[in-house]
Amino acid sequence: MPVVQPASPARVTKRLEHLDAMLPRRAQDDDAGELRTSGYLALLIGQPDEALAFMVREACRRFNWFPTAKQLLDILAEYRAPQSEQAVALLECQRFADQAFATWLGNVDDGQPIGDVPEQWCRIAVERGLVRRLSDGSYMSRALYHGPFKAWAPEPRVGSALLSAAEPMREAA
Repeated sequence: MPVVQPASPARVTKRLEHLDAMLPRRAQDDDAGELRTSGYLALLIGQPDEALAFMVREACRRFNWFPTAKQLLDILAEYRAPQSEQAVALLECQRFADQAFATWLGNVDDGQPIGDVPEQWCRIAVERGLVRRLSDGSYMSRALYHGPFKAWAPEPRVGSALLSAAEPMREAA
């Protein structure tokens, strides 16, 4: 990610002048105005110029009067720098890998062969009970190892259910 350069003191002063021109403030003497400007400058120095531009746009949109230092710092806290193309590409690759892993897990759960996948995927599948590690170190889908999934059904009890089914046969004979 590229290194963000902080705005120069002259650029911070220029941004404050833009804000001052756009939003009215109380009438005050020149000394208080100079103190306020130096105080704002001390708080905002070191911020990137893009963040200061965002701060000015948001302050003009939100406020009817010149904002306090706290309000400006709150706006700066909301600023998120645009991501580089490399960071966006990395996120896209991660989303693709996550989707491929989820699809693979579903296929293995349905009994399809494991295929050539990263070792980490197989270890996760073993932990989830979808894959079995064999003694030779290879992996096999549990569905293939044990055969297709069979719903468990209790054995019919010898007793009332079997006898009542056999009674019509005795009557017919």
